[in-house]
Amino acid sequence: MILVFFTMEIAGEEGASNFMGMALDIFISTSAYFIALLIFLPLLRKLISARACATLWLMPVFLFFQPTMLLENAYLPLQVLYIPEIVLRLFIYIWLAGFVILFAGEIISGMLFQRKLLKGARPIEEERILQLWEQEKKALRYKRPVRLLCSPELTTPLSMGIFKKTQATLLPDRYYTMDELRLIFRHELHHIQRRDVDTKIFLSFCRAMCWFNPLVWIAIRRASDDLELSCDEIVLENSGDSERRQYAELLLRTAGNSRGFTTCLSAAASSLRYRLKSVVQPHARRTGIALLAAMMLVCCMSYGSVSIVSDRGTVGSLVLSNIAAEDVSALYYYDDPNTDDSDDGYTLTSCSEELMAYLESLKADKLLNRSLSSFYDDAPTLSLEVETEQGERDISFNGRCLSVEDEDTGQMEYYLISPEMNAAYVKSFFDAD
Repeated sequence: MILVFFTMEIAGEEGASNFMGMALDIFISTSAYFIALLIFLPLLRKLISARACATLWLMPVFLFFQPTMLLENAYLPLQVLYIPEIVLRLFIYIWLAGFVILFAGEIISGMLFQRKLLKGARPIEEERILQLWEQEKKALRYKRPVRLLCSPELTTPLSMGIFKKTQATLLPDRYYTMDELRLIFRHELHHIQRRDVDTKIFLSFCRAMCWFNPLVWIAIRRASDDLELSCDEIVLENSGDSERRQYAELLLRTAGNSRGFTTCLSAAASSLRYRLKSVVQPHARRTGIALLAAMMLVCCMSYGSVSIVSDRGTVGSLVLSNIAAEDVSALYYYDDPNTDDSDDGYTLTSCSEELMAYLESLKADKLLNRSLSSFYDDAPTLSLEVETEQGERDISFNGRCLSVEDEDTGQMEYYLISPEMNAAYVKSFFDAD
C-alpha cells in the first residue's frame, strides 16, 4: 500500500503506470508458478509434508514482496508483452476500486462474524476442561493468555483474534470426551502458536491485491487447506491407529466452515476427504526442504523473463523524435564499456546523417520498472550527448539495451532494441574520422 500511494502521490500518472507494469510482471510470474503447482500438487502431497506444501503456495508472496530488488537483478526479458500506457492507467483505477471493496468487505464481514460469536459466547468454567487446556498450553510452552469459550453459533471448534485481549478458542455447545478435547486443544493451540490467524489475514490481503487473478484465489484456498493438513500432521505425530480413527471421527462430526479471520478444526467437504485419508492412511513424507530451496532458486532465476512494455515503435519515434544530427554535441564509442582508459574509446564531435538514420531505424520497446544498467556488459557501447530545448540527455546503446538519462533530473528510461546494434557498422564512422 505504501508503494501504491507513493507512486500515485509522488510520481503521478507515470508512477501509477510503472506500478501497474510491476504488478503485471508479478501477475505473469505467479500465474505460471501456480499453474505448475496445481498440476503437480497431488503428487507433491504424497511425497512431502503438508507444511512444505503450504510454504510452496506462499513462496511467491515472499519472493515478490520486494519486486524492485528482483527487477534490478533480473535477466533481459525473453519475451515482452505490449500494453498501451492508457490501458495501464485505466486498469489501476479499476484494480484499486476492486481491492478496496474486497478487502474492506472481508474485514467488515470478519468483524461482524466474530462479534456475533462473542455476543452469545460464555466462558467455560468446568475445572477438568480448564486443567486440560492449561496442560496442553504448557506442553507447547505457550504462555500468552487465550480465552476458552463456548458458543451456540458454532458447529466446529475454532480460534480467532490476533491481539492479546482478543485471542480466543471457541467450542460448539455440545458434549466432548476428554480425549476429543485433548485433540481439539492440540490442534487449535498449534494454530495459535504459529499465528495462523495472522496468516489468514495476510492471505486475504493477497487475494484482494490480486482479485483479478483466479489462480491466486485457488492458491489461497489450497494454502488454507494445507495449513489445516499441517496441523493434522503435528497433532497426530507418533499416534497409533486408534487415536487416528478417533481424530477422523471427530473431523466428521464437527465438519463446518470457518468464516472471517479464524482457524477451525474441521473444514468443509471440499477438503475434508483428503484430510481424512491422510489421517487414517498415513505414510512417511520428506520434509520438502530441498524442494523449497530448488523452487526458490528457480523463481529467482526465472523472474522477469516476460516483461511489460508500454510504448512500441522505432528509436526515432520514441527517443530521437525532434532531435536532428546537429543536436548531438558528442559521440563516444567503446569496444569495452567497463574500461576507464580513455585510450580504448573513440570520440566524435559531430554525428553524420547516415549514422543518425541508422539509429532511428532500430525498433524499440519501452520497459516499465526495469533497469537495464546491469546488462551493460562487455558489448560495444555507443553514447550520445544531446542538447535539446528541454535540457541535456545522455543516450546509450549497448547490444539490445538502450538507456536515456535526463541530465537535469537524473531520470532514466530503458528500452529493448531490435535488431541488436551493429557494432562494426557504428565503429566504421569513428574509423573513418
